Amino acid sequence: MARKRTLADDLEDDFALDNDYLSGNDSDGDKAVVNTLDPTKDSKKRSASTSAKTDKPAKRTKAVSDKPSGKGTTSSKFSVPSEASDQADTWNKYMKKAHPGITDLELADHLMLPQHIYTTTPAPSDTYLEDLAKTAVSTGKSKNKVMHGAPQVLVICSSALRVIDLVKKLRPVSKRGVLKLFSRHIKISAQQKTLKTTAVDIAVGTPNRILKLLTEGALKVNRLRLVVIDCWQDDKMRVVIDMDDTRKDLFAIWQDVLLPASANPDYGF
Repeated sequence: MARKRTLADDLEDDFALDNDYLSGNDSDGDKAVVNTLDPTKDSKKRSASTSAKTDKPAKRTKAVSDKPSGKGTTSSKFSVPSEASDQADTWNKYMKKAHPGITDLELADHLMLPQHIYTTTPAPSDTYLEDLAKTAVSTGKSKNKVMHGAPQVLVICSSALRVIDLVKKLRPVSKRGVLKLFSRHIKISAQQKTLKTTAVDIAVGTPNRILKLLTEGALKVNRLRLVVIDCWQDDKMRVVIDMDDTRKDLFAIWQDVLLPASANPDYGF
């Protein structure tokens, strides 16, 4: 699938797509795209880089792919360690890199810990992302009854193009539509209105738009069970956690929203 060689933010700002950003389950005949995650890797929740336990609604999951993805500064193939402790270290290393000059003491309050990570048994599969999402999407009643704008699965990608690819893969996972959260041709006011009036199980978006919607309270985390950080690499070996135009917002989501929310006893994180 050909991609325009521009920055991730550029893709969000000038990629023209349909106004139907709430993607329904109806098939549009499009092929599923390349694996979102490396089936041999793990995912994270409560943070934007690994994965979370699905028996407890909350720890955010991160998934990684060995395939090329959006832009960044990673010069070689990116892969996620198999051990939770090593995954947490990898996340923290990139978080420190995103904040030049920050001291270890200042960083200490924002670190990802192994318990924030949900690990999966390596099992190569073309439907790895879909299978992972199915473990988190619950059809039963949740103790957190507010469902409008409160997904159970949140996938964070490097660009609008990648969001669209993953939305197509995730449509069959939930009876509800999969929400696309990025900027170009989709006004934030329209997304706020949709989130306020729509029950959603899965949302896929870019760091900047997700952070804005979280900060403004339109996107809620009270039902969140799994966060997937899509570390798919592009032909220039760029990854969302190391891209100049995505990493700061990505880590802000973790530091300012997900990590604090994980300490809220009402959220089941």
